[in-house]
Amino acid sequence: MNKFLTKLEQYKMAGCPPATRDVSINLQNRQKAIDVAMYGPMDIENPGSYWKDIASEWGVDEQTARGKVCNNCAAFNVTSAMLSCIEQGINDADALDVIELADLGYCEIFHFKCNGNRSCSAHLDGGPIKD
Repeated sequence: MNKFLTKLEQYKMAGCPPATRDVSINLQNRQKAIDVAMYGPMDIENPGSYWKDIASEWGVDEQTARGKVCNNCAAFNVTSAMLSCIEQGINDADALDVIELADLGYCEIFHFKCNGNRSCSAHLDGGPIKD
């Protein structure tokens, strides 16, 4: 746990997924999503061949692939409880700004803080998970 959190704050976070409060776990899990499921593009503004590559993986056209992002994935958790976990894990006065700017949610498949504008080959239609 973060040494700057009070005992009460640490207790409240006990129900949060480890990746929301431990950067190293988050990075390991995100790397698994990259390695196993083509999580990306890492640079949303300059995706390179990402959308073409994942479209080929799915057997769809590039336009269809671009529509399958984490924001509409059934494993993308943006419930208020999960966003609170992410906020507490960031543990900074600007945490809500970071969450909004990065369009963060939590991937329930690979267990990491996920950018809603990215995608992966494990995408499941029908999301996100909301309150």
